[in-house]
Amino acid sequence: MKKNKLFLFGLLLTTSLLWPFFYSTYFTHHDDVQVIRLFEMDKCIKDLQIPCRWVPDLGGLYGYPIFNYYAPLPYYIGEFFYLLTGSLIISAKLMFIVPFIGAYIFMYLLGKKLWGDWGGLISATFYSFAPYHAVVLYVRGAMGELWALMFFPAIFWAMFCLKDRMELINALRLGLLFALLILSHNLSAMIFIPLTVIFLGFIFFIINRKLKFVVLIIFAFAISLLIASFYLLPMVFEKNLVHVESMVGGYFSYTEHFKGINKLFVERMWGWGASVREIPGGERDGMSFQIGWVHLFAWFAALITTLWLISKKDYRSGIIIFASLIILLSIFLIHPRSEPIWKLIEPLKYLQFPWRFLMLVIFFISLISGAIISLLTSQRRKFVSFVLIALVVATNFSYFRPERFIQTDDKQILEGDNWDKLIKRSIFDFLPVYAELPPAELATVRYEIIQGDVVINDFKEGSNWIYFKADAKNDVKIRLSQYYFPGWKILVNNRPVSIDYNNQLGLMTFSINKGSYEIRAKLENSPVRVIANLLTILGLIVMIVIYYKSRLR
Repeated sequence: MKKNKLFLFGLLLTTSLLWPFFYSTYFTHHDDVQVIRLFEMDKCIKDLQIPCRWVPDLGGLYGYPIFNYYAPLPYYIGEFFYLLTGSLIISAKLMFIVPFIGAYIFMYLLGKKLWGDWGGLISATFYSFAPYHAVVLYVRGAMGELWALMFFPAIFWAMFCLKDRMELINALRLGLLFALLILSHNLSAMIFIPLTVIFLGFIFFIINRKLKFVVLIIFAFAISLLIASFYLLPMVFEKNLVHVESMVGGYFSYTEHFKGINKLFVERMWGWGASVREIPGGERDGMSFQIGWVHLFAWFAALITTLWLISKKDYRSGIIIFASLIILLSIFLIHPRSEPIWKLIEPLKYLQFPWRFLMLVIFFISLISGAIISLLTSQRRKFVSFVLIALVVATNFSYFRPERFIQTDDKQILEGDNWDKLIKRSIFDFLPVYAELPPAELATVRYEIIQGDVVINDFKEGSNWIYFKADAKNDVKIRLSQYYFPGWKILVNNRPVSIDYNNQLGLMTFSINKGSYEIRAKLENSPVRVIANLLTILGLIVMIVIYYKSRLR
């Protein structure tokens, strides 16, 4: 009962940070795209475009393949909420709330495994109250990162479960969590999964030198790649089909967002502005990048604890050392002096913001913050725990609030100027390469008659298809207000016709002769997407079979 009270106490503190979600209809943040992306995902699901790849309205109402490249898991979960609630705003709120609460739960389970009940409470509370967690939740509204922050402790917890009980079901759970991380935020997975491989090596060589452990780990990675294949393979092998240069140049170049020691260790400024490259007399950062003074103190206390654990030959000292090395490496990669490494490791440029490594900093500091409990007698643990929690709550609670509240509803968000702004946001991201430039204005018509005389009737369209009837009086050329992307096919009376996309926007154009026609256009899967979908289905079948057999045993 006492253990449950500790967990519930920390859960109550964590839930208190979500008060803005209940105070107002909605609020502002940098990435005000959750509602429109969920709206587009809903169109896919109701149109049975599963998995969702192409959305019809984004890209200036010309449609584009956002979920072929942007990690989709939060929006699949959001669609489930939307089907239950019928409200886009409530569903978007739940998409924020669930991973934030989940991050606390998994960190508690992980911390409890390492440091006991009181240590689990400290680690989980520190994780919830980390300043960067507030930045992600209320300043940036970075949905993918928020879900990734939940899966970080979940994956480490699953690794320790596998260490304790080397069973196939535990390896399956670890593999599923790896896949969910990839499907939540591929950039977070890119920096986190290599660290888990190194940490698994630490577990094998220091704690558990059994070949069975290695075999189960290989199985976990294999099942994760299978399950995530429907997204991972097209994202990697079809990257050349869309513009990505806009995501790594200009404001989004990593060179513009390095931060110094003062920003990370000393400055406690808080704001809802942008990250900028500060120069004397120029614009100042409007956003905080602090690690947190209490978190830094907890890290220092954990390092002291390491000395005692080493004297006891306790393997947990290695965990603190490993975590501290990753913290130091992450801080260095945020600092301007690390620029040569960013140039050397080319994929790092897709992170855009070096301060994204604060995700690793707050995870590992929170993880080892509960270590100090190991030094204390049972009588002192309660007092020290409450002091540390009181300090982190007092210093960081005020950060968890939005800049401005909004009184709105689904209808207001998706109409008028609000609709135009949502459709125009990130219009160049994932734009098919066949469009030389993004459109200057939103599409005003669904098709254009380039030449000839034709009557169009019964025009219909869905998430990834278009249908209409055409009565051509002579030879006609028609241009659809739809970007070309490999997989699009146009059928005229059920016969495929050639598609001309050699125009500035890369819009699909085709010709018909005099006569009456039924015309269908649909985006079909490329060979890469077909193989990716089949691999995911295979992974799900394997997962279900193993789970079912484990339950029978």
